[in-house]
Amino acid sequence: MSIKKLDPNVDFTLNILEKGDPNVIVEEGEFFTLEIKKLFDTSVLKSLGYDLDNLIGFVLHKNELPTSVGQRLGFFNTFLNEIIHRAIYKMKLNELAELSFEVNPDLFEESFAFTNKHHSENIVHLDLKFQLRITNVEKKKPHECVIYKQDENQLFNLCLEHKADANELFKRSHIFTAFKRYHKSMSYLIIANQLINDKIRQKEENEMSESCEDDVFIKLNDLKNKLKEQKAILHSNLAMCQLKSCSYDMAIINCNKCLEIDCNNVKALFRRAQARTGCNDYDDALQDYRAALKFDPNNEEIKKRINHVESLKKTYNDAISGRLKKFFS
Repeated sequence: MSIKKLDPNVDFTLNILEKGDPNVIVEEGEFFTLEIKKLFDTSVLKSLGYDLDNLIGFVLHKNELPTSVGQRLGFFNTFLNEIIHRAIYKMKLNELAELSFEVNPDLFEESFAFTNKHHSENIVHLDLKFQLRITNVEKKKPHECVIYKQDENQLFNLCLEHKADANELFKRSHIFTAFKRYHKSMSYLIIANQLINDKIRQKEENEMSESCEDDVFIKLNDLKNKLKEQKAILHSNLAMCQLKSCSYDMAIINCNKCLEIDCNNVKALFRRAQARTGCNDYDDALQDYRAALKFDPNNEEIKKRINHVESLKKTYNDAISGRLKKFFS
């Protein structure tokens, strides 16, 4: 069974050809206009069954002219688009640069292929190169775009935005990119939670009027509970992605973290059962499926899975028993 790494590290080189405005950069969450031009032959990509437009998330001009596209930094929608965004973090307004990197075509998600001819053992990596220029940035106020200057409510909203985008990406079978966006959502959540904890501690240390204190604490604790609920969902969704890549051990870890927060989470129990089945841990898988069935007794899918795992368990035990008999005969 093929196992793909969900968070592959692709290094890139960014060569500055023309200097830009040293005082203007693109911050996380800001909208910007990018002029982009490919500087490589796409025939190898096509031979593997891929279209460059699908891989980078927008349509390039078919001629040699740069294409102007609007983007929001950090809100990438494909594997290659994420690499381009990583380069944008290092660039300045009106700067002209060449972005180049090597990538293994096996990292491309099969959902982006337009044919089934995208497997090749002969091609170890592809050399990709783009020309980039940021032509416009819609600057926000510092507290609106710099992550450590945003308040807990703004961070929570960004968490929800990234999670919603990740959900849509997963539905389109863009597993790698969905996984990264779920992780980005989690990062906003963690910082928001830390801000809330700091404010609660500060308010406990400082004397305040009872009415003011009650109002502040109610709002902070209400948001803290919402963050806790979203954290459980994100751990379960990360496990959902890991199941798709057959990363069963990591999926179990994320399901455990979800269930530590919400022990009645049916999806986490179901996904942990799937992961344990993948690890041939049939007894624990059955325990999880049966626990999930208690919370959702009319779920026919869970019932089917229980029957399936019981069958797998019998086949597995029979095979082990047969090997032991041969060994000791």
